[in-house]
This record gives sequence, structure tokens and C-alpha cells, in this order.
Amino acid sequence: MPPPSPHHALLSPAALAVAAGACLVLAGGLLMPDLVNCKFAGEDQVCAATPLHGVRSWLAVSFMLYMLWLAAALSQPWLPRAPRQRRWGLGVQIVALTVLSTFVGLVVHHRFGGPDINFAPYSLQIQATITACVCLALDYHQRGRRQQADAESLRLDEQEQARQLDAARAALLQAQVEPHFLFNTLAHLRRLAHTDARAARAMLAELRLYLAAALPELRQAETSLAREIELVTAFLALHQRRIGPERLTLRYEVAPGLGDVVVPSTCLLTLAENAIKHGIGPQVEGGEICVRALPDPDEPDLLRLEVADTGAGMGSSSGSGTGLATLRARLASAYGSAARLSLHLNQPRGLIARVQMPWR
Repeated sequence: MPPPSPHHALLSPAALAVAAGACLVLAGGLLMPDLVNCKFAGEDQVCAATPLHGVRSWLAVSFMLYMLWLAAALSQPWLPRAPRQRRWGLGVQIVALTVLSTFVGLVVHHRFGGPDINFAPYSLQIQATITACVCLALDYHQRGRRQQADAESLRLDEQEQARQLDAARAALLQAQVEPHFLFNTLAHLRRLAHTDARAARAMLAELRLYLAAALPELRQAETSLAREIELVTAFLALHQRRIGPERLTLRYEVAPGLGDVVVPSTCLLTLAENAIKHGIGPQVEGGEICVRALPDPDEPDLLRLEVADTGAGMGSSSGSGTGLATLRARLASAYGSAARLSLHLNQPRGLIARVQMPWR
């Protein structure tokens, strides 16, 4: 929501009430010298200020000050924004409101009593001083509010740009359907078409299932855990078909009741890609990949997602790839410090990639 206009803040009910109270107090301060002089006047002096006359004078001066403040507030939007022109605009505003407030003072004096205000030099000097104080105070207040509004607008713009940058990074990651994976799959599919048509048809069906699961996820930042499991299952099935069931064993351990939990899309896919590329791929004998999703046993308010492999284990490049780095950035953007991605040694060998994130 955009910040409120500084001018509208001056005319809000709260601001009008505060201004009325300030005018009452200021009017009392302006009339105080006359009241004190009347109270302590000598016997040979005549005090014409009765209590009723004093209350009328106080209300009359308060009304005059309030009208001056209201006129200054209403004329604020007409002042130029440029500093040089604004100085001239303030001068014109002060002169115009001085004359206007003098006319108001004359009317108030004749109708309700109060100070004798006229166009004498001393009276105009007093009116000009009060008007200048009101106009400059409002201008100072408005400049402060305008600077706050500009700063808030810049902050919101920075947040929006950061959000768009995070979304772009997430979209880039989601759009990276591994080219070499697709090329290798298609090349293997072509070989199978010549040697084993039945296996080729089965692999083609699995590729179709993978693309049907993957393509919708490429357009969104979040998905349900059930959809994410479906995506990673199709992905790993294709790899199992490509590199052979004897080299890749798959296992899934998903706690019941978690299908509707919202997770970052392609998060498990990223971990599975990492396990295939750096864990199973370098080993001639292959290994096993286990995908797990469960409430964190150590921190029940967190969801734990894991991809464990029995592959090559921790290497010098483990955890430094673009996929894991981008996933860390996505988790930090969505959950702050509440989510984390970590790597652990698997037993008896291999690596566990673990994501912990809020889910309740």
C-alpha cells in the first residue's frame, strides 16, 4: 500500500483536533499579558476585561489562529516543489495570509470582541510574524513528511526489485532442465530403438511422464510436496532406465499426510540431480538413492527433505555447484534464517543432502 499523501495528513481528523488544541493554548498565551495586567492593575487604572469578555477574547483569538492555520494548510499544495520557486511561493503565501488574517481579525473583533486588530504598522507586524511562523512550521513539517514518504517509496521499490530478482533467479533455476541430461536420454533412446524396441517404448513413456510433471513446475516458485515427489520420481526413473537398474537402486520414504505441504518447486529435483551427477555417476558400480520427506525429529516445527546416496561421497566440489547455491538463495529469500541446506556424510558411504524448512 502506498504511503499517505503528506497534504492529506494535515487535514486528517487527528491533525485538525491537534491544531484546534494548539490554537487554544497559543491564544491563551497571547492574551495572558493583558489578563495579568488587569489582575494587578492599580486602583487608579480601569480594567475593562470582565470574565465573560476574557473568555470571548480567548475563543475569538483561537478561532482567528485556527482559520490562519487552516488557510495555510489548504494552500500548501499550491506551493511549487522546486526550492527556488518555493521560497517565492512561501513569501506570497505569507503576505496573502497576513492580509487575510487581518480582515478576519477585524470581523472577529467587531462581532465577538478580542484584541483590536487593524491595518496599523504594529498590528500588521504582529500578524505577519504569526503568519510567517505558521507557514514556515507547516512547510518544515511537510518537507519532513515528504522526505519520509520518498524514503518509504524507495524502500518499497528496493523490496520489489529484490523480490523480482529472487523470482528471476528462481525462474532461471526452474528453467534449467539439464540439457546434457535430455541429450543423453534422447541418445540412449535412439540406441534402444535399434536394439530393444520394447525398452525404448518404456523409456519414452517415462520421459513423457517426466516432462508432464516438470513443465508445470517451471512456471511457479512453489508446489505441493506430492507434486515434487512425482517430479523427482519421474526424473530418477529416467536415469535408472538410462544407466541401468543394476547400477541405480531407488527408494522413497515419505511420511503420510505431507502431500499438501508447500515446498519450493524443484528443490528435491535439485538434490536428486546433485546425487546423480556427483554421487552415482562417478562410480562404475553405481549405488542407491533414497528420497525422504518427514517432520524433522530434532525440530518438529521444521520439515526435513533429504536425498541420500551411496555414491562417491564428499569431494572437493561437493556443495559448490550452481544448483545447490541457487537453492540456498531461494530458501533464504523465502524463509530467511529459518530454512537451511546442509550436506552430511552417509553411512557406510555416500552423501546426504538435507533441506530443513518451516512447514506449519
